[in-house]
Amino acid sequence: MNDKSNLVGLGKTALESQWHSLKESATDAPPLYNDQGLVAENVLQWVVKNIGSLWRKPYAPFPTYGNPAVNNGIFKIQKDPTELVTIALLSDWASNTVESRQIARQAGINDYSIHLGDTYYVGNTDEINANFDPGNDGSFPYGILGSFAMNGNHEMYSSGESYFTQLLPSMGTYQAGTNDPVQSQEGSFFCLENDCWRIIGLDTGYDSLAGAGVTDNINLDLTDEQKDWLQKVIKVNKDNRGLIFLTHHQPFSAFEPEFLAPAAYLSSIISPARDIIWLWGHEHWFSVYGANKLPNGTNVYGRCIGNGGMPVELYENGGIKKPKDPNNVGNAENRNLVIYDQRTREVMENDIHLGHNGYTILTLNAANLTISYFDDNFMTGPGRLILDEKWTVDTATGNLSGFMTDYTINGDQDASLQLSLFGNALQDAVKGT
Repeated sequence: MNDKSNLVGLGKTALESQWHSLKESATDAPPLYNDQGLVAENVLQWVVKNIGSLWRKPYAPFPTYGNPAVNNGIFKIQKDPTELVTIALLSDWASNTVESRQIARQAGINDYSIHLGDTYYVGNTDEINANFDPGNDGSFPYGILGSFAMNGNHEMYSSGESYFTQLLPSMGTYQAGTNDPVQSQEGSFFCLENDCWRIIGLDTGYDSLAGAGVTDNINLDLTDEQKDWLQKVIKVNKDNRGLIFLTHHQPFSAFEPEFLAPAAYLSSIISPARDIIWLWGHEHWFSVYGANKLPNGTNVYGRCIGNGGMPVELYENGGIKKPKDPNNVGNAENRNLVIYDQRTREVMENDIHLGHNGYTILTLNAANLTISYFDDNFMTGPGRLILDEKWTVDTATGNLSGFMTDYTINGDQDASLQLSLFGNALQDAVKGT
């Protein structure tokens, strides 16, 4: 199991992650098996393979749904639309730490579960086994009816090979009572849908590395295969169900650099003036935004949920981490930030303040959607509900309406347990009726 102190201060570069992964290889037991079965490897073989992966190109060709007549990447929710459907979302979770295992337990068993990407340190065979393989004590909370795994930059630090060839074959929709997919997740993108809602996961990780894989590619975009799929298979411009997009990287941010190209592309193909919900990871801070408009007038309600398993480091440059231009609400730099979480869960040695880890549960009920956000409850007992939002979709137009409730604000709670409101009204985070 990883020591969380080794993850504090870990930058978002392949070189740092490879170094940490190599240190683990010198002290941990060698990996027991890979995707071909039980194949022993000694530490030296694994170290050599791990070093070499730093200079490998992305796994190619980019895997897609090879026989669209049989499996086109659209997965039907296997419940009647009038029944409640629960979907657990975990992002930046696969760190194999005490925290990530606690989050997995707290999220529990739902109808579906989705990991929004990043397996630490480099997404290789051993790390995927440690997080996702129940036979190797992996703790990922698989859904009763299905699970999906998205691609992040860390999976690509080892070229993405283990993610594509080892993890994806175990993902997809299951027959109740088994973990054998009846419809496999063959690509790193998918659509999980019913009559009222479409949850569309897109791969921003594949194109996320630049400079021989040691820096972020700020100009990353969706692959051509995904663009073709969105236009010809998903046909987002011809469907009025509620839209929830999932990506690993942020389309905009009040804290870190922005990856703008995927949103610009969606703006070029989606019907004008739609309302969409967009959840992402990569940043390790829980944060909620009001509407941000795409060039075609579409309103994007963004939420960063990337606090699943990595340390949430609250200090930056000697002070508490703050959003851009904190005194200028609603400007372009701030991206209409409404809520962010800067609550301290614990203080480590050297005055390192860590915030709360967390997870998200989507509950679908016909045209109604509840998004519930939980924290780790100080690593004890069940997860603690801190915020939820309730949406209703008009399936004739695709328009959304909703409201949000902050459960950390009441007279019984210490001020340190309250989320940071940024702006004048919680309602700014949703589109009210």
